[in-house]
Formats: sequence, C-alpha cells, structure tokens
Amino acid sequence: MKALNTIFSLLAIGSLLLTGCKQITKSVNETFKPSNTALQKQGQKQSPTGTTTTTTTTHHIQKSEVIINGDTLNTNDMQEKTAELFKELETLQKNKTEHNSKEIQEKVNKFMKSINMPQKAITTPHPKTQRKHFFLTMAELEEAQMKLTRLPQYAGKEIELYQSVHFDEDGRIRLKLQHPENPKYVDDYEYENGKWSSPKPVQVTASNIERRLVPLNQISFSAALKVLQEYNQKVLQVEGAKPTTYVYLSFWDGRIRWFPGTINGTRERYSIDFEPNGTLKNFKQD
Repeated sequence: MKALNTIFSLLAIGSLLLTGCKQITKSVNETFKPSNTALQKQGQKQSPTGTTTTTTTTHHIQKSEVIINGDTLNTNDMQEKTAELFKELETLQKNKTEHNSKEIQEKVNKFMKSINMPQKAITTPHPKTQRKHFFLTMAELEEAQMKLTRLPQYAGKEIELYQSVHFDEDGRIRLKLQHPENPKYVDDYEYENGKWSSPKPVQVTASNIERRLVPLNQISFSAALKVLQEYNQKVLQVEGAKPTTYVYLSFWDGRIRWFPGTINGTRERYSIDFEPNGTLKNFKQD
C-alpha cells in the first residue's frame, strides 16, 4: 500500500506541475527497486547471541505484489510503467504545445488504465462569450435601436418603453417594454453582443403603467453617447468631480429625462439636464 500511495503522489505532482521529472523518476525507481544497501538492511537480523545474520529476503521484496480493483499486479511491472510514464511526461514538458494538457491527461489515463484504476475524463473548455468592456459607439447604438424595432413579436405594432433605459459601460442596454398583446404586462429585455434577449416577465403595478410609457420613436439611443460625452466634459470644469461611465433615461408622465442629473465636486454641486436628443439643456451651480 505504501508503494501504491507513492505512485499516486508522484502522478499528482507530475500531472499538475510537470517539473523535476528526472528527480521524480528517480524516486519511483528507488521506491520499487531498492538499492543493495537497503536490501541488506532489510535482510539483516539480530541473532539471540547479539551477532548480526543475513537472511535471504531479496527475492520476497523484489517479487512483492499489490491488488488493485481485484487485479494482482507486480510492483516491478508498475515501476517500469511509472518510469515510462514520467519519461513521456518529461518529453511533453520539453516540447510544449497548446495541446499539452490534453496530451498529458491522455498519458496519465493510459497509465491508470494499465493498472486498472479509474481514469479522469478529458474535457475541453467551451470558449466563453466575450463581453464588450466599453460604451457602445454611435453606430452600434443606432443598430441596437433598429434591431429592437424588428423584434418579430412587435411586427406592425408600436413599441412602448416602460420606466427607463440603461446604457451600461460594458456595452449592454437594459430596458422594459409594454407587452405586445396584453397592455397590463411588461417584459424585461437586454441587448448584449449585438443581440436582444428573449423577454422576461416583470411584476409591475398596473395602475402606473400608462404614466411610465414613452413611444420608442420619441427616443434616440445614439443620444446616450452625446449625453455621456457632454457630461464628462462638464465634469472637467468642477474640482474633484468624477466622470460617469454610464447613462440612463427615465420616464414619468410623458417627461423624458437623462441621468446622472448632477455633478458633485469637492466644493461645488451642479445640476445638469439634457433634451431627449442628447443636447445640453441646462447646467448650473446649485
């Protein structure tokens, strides 16, 4: 069992780090093929008279066996297979490629199979969808609005925005739309990586829906970039103020307002307001 544990320890080290393969192979050899000195020590006994006698134990040590999953394996065979494995791993380490980890796992699995041990499944990671990490350009904002008007569920129907539209720094747009069939319902949508998501139901107070609706044709998504740039230009005029990385629209009783609506500095505070098309409407110190 001690010998078997040594194999697994070496495998774990080799699979994860693949460093010092020569030294590991040496350790395997010493584990399963003890030196003459070690054998002599094992074979020495203390006689009743106090003298040391040597017995023939070498044959037993070299022919020791272990049972793995019902199969009896000779430790000498295991030693040879382990040494061969680490020789292959060392070669892979010297000739690194983009498929190194897969090849290493295949070698380890082959070894595990040869000694009747369970193998680890080889999995290929799926590439993650890359999210944009910057605000959308004017053209991208216009494209997002155009794609929204072409949603099949709104074909031939007017699209009503509900409550707000958020333009995030990572390129997403988040908004709510009145349901195309039932005016008492509202759905959540998100635009990311050039696509609009499927609708997700939202709980709303039915009595307030009409007060928070604005037709999509009264809004220009491209205005979001104008608001962002104008706001950050004004920030430069206020000591200690920080620029914004996102903007959003809010609707109430037919009024359309852009946010953030204030610029806070270390000594001063300003109110800032924009027209729906993104033109600066008002900028004054409070």
